[in-house]
Amino acid sequence: MISPNIITIRGIRKAALLRHRSIRDISRDYFGTEHVRFLVVESIVFAVMAAVAIWPIVNAVEFIKLYL
Repeated sequence: MISPNIITIRGIRKAALLRHRSIRDISRDYFGTEHVRFLVVESIVFAVMAAVAIWPIVNAVEFIKLYL
């Protein structure tokens, strides 16, 4: 015997899987729960990490230009 609750849950899951969500909807759902303060802090940390990663490449290019 199948419980009516199981049928309801399966119906909801099936409907959710069939609904196609755009990237805009997904990002709106994700960023809607984030606070602006956390986004700013994460952006600053990302910029620092990117600068640290790019620094050796810039130094290598300057070194190559110096000796060519």
